[in-house]
Amino acid sequence: MWNLFIAEDESIIRRGLKKSLNWESYSINVIGEAEDGEEALNKAIEFRPDILFIDINMPFLNGLELMEKLRPILPDAVFIVISGYNEFIYAQKAIKMGTIDYILKPVKKPELERSIENAIDILKKKSRNRLREKQLEGNKQLLKEKFLLNWSLGHYQEDEMKKQAKLLGIHLTKNTGLLVFKVIKEINIGSMEQNWSDVLLSFSIKNIINDLLSDYQSKEMFEDQSGHIVLLLPLIDTETLFDINRKIVIELERFLGKVVTCEECLLTSFLSFPNEYKKIISDLKSANKRTPIVALAKNYIDQHYDSQSISLQQVASYVQVNPTYLSKQIKNELGVSFIQYLTNVRINKALTLMKDPYLKIYEVAEMVGYSTQHYFCNAFKKVVGFSPTVYRTGEKTHE
Repeated sequence: MWNLFIAEDESIIRRGLKKSLNWESYSINVIGEAEDGEEALNKAIEFRPDILFIDINMPFLNGLELMEKLRPILPDAVFIVISGYNEFIYAQKAIKMGTIDYILKPVKKPELERSIENAIDILKKKSRNRLREKQLEGNKQLLKEKFLLNWSLGHYQEDEMKKQAKLLGIHLTKNTGLLVFKVIKEINIGSMEQNWSDVLLSFSIKNIINDLLSDYQSKEMFEDQSGHIVLLLPLIDTETLFDINRKIVIELERFLGKVVTCEECLLTSFLSFPNEYKKIISDLKSANKRTPIVALAKNYIDQHYDSQSISLQQVASYVQVNPTYLSKQIKNELGVSFIQYLTNVRINKALTLMKDPYLKIYEVAEMVGYSTQHYFCNAFKKVVGFSPTVYRTGEKTHE
């Protein structure tokens, strides 16, 4: 049933409107009436009608003023003006206030019927839209996750991807942080031995990340088909991205008692997401093939590369093995020595940080664990082939 309210200062017209049509046949219930604008305002707020007949010329508050006050309160209500003023200026103002019809007195039955039928069509359409929006909101997170998964797999052309992202309220910006997490269930940290089901593991990871990043309202997260948790953080700088990565891994490992591997990158264009995602997944898959000792050692280096005091002895102590034995295992499985792997990690992080033009080279050096700029530049040149200054100049020229 739709509820109708009549705001009209002439009692004869109010009675005539109530008797003019068989309201039940339209599924309409006349819930109230008022003889002046102020009374109409108060009763309309109380009764919250779907349809309002409104006279232009009423005491205390005219029809135009009434509609102006009611529109923000009753955004979905339908206004129908019934007036004795046959002047365009009134009709124009009434339309501006949101009326769907402007009927002149005396009211003719066919005209009233057409107006009511139009009002009902509008209300039904609004009702369908609200239901659709409610259903979309209820399923929005699932739809987002499905879209992001399909996008990561390259299933969308650019135009369709943008259309879907806009519909789902996903922010497509440059400088979006991409982080991918994977728990290695077979490798425990310390003496903790917990068995996690896949469902509980996924639930726990998502909850921990949501708690840690509660201030990031525009973040997006989904789980891919291999159990990787993928996180997108729009409008973020590299330093913050690295910091977030570390905090999440530390908290996940503390809570789960398992080794958590993570790879991150900064997307300079959202169009690069599928390709960067595939690269990260490839790197993470190789991590699952390592022995527990090397996996633990690599993970420790990846999270503590910025410490100037990190050493083979320190890492060996963490994984509880002899330094010489650990050195051999790292060489066998990673293909490089401990110091070479540490240097590669530091320089790769530095390459990402140096895309930020506001960071000085000495600041980058400190952020990746070097005590002096000179030491950093030597290591950088050995890995990259030229100095940080030349690299950065090349980046700027390329851009």
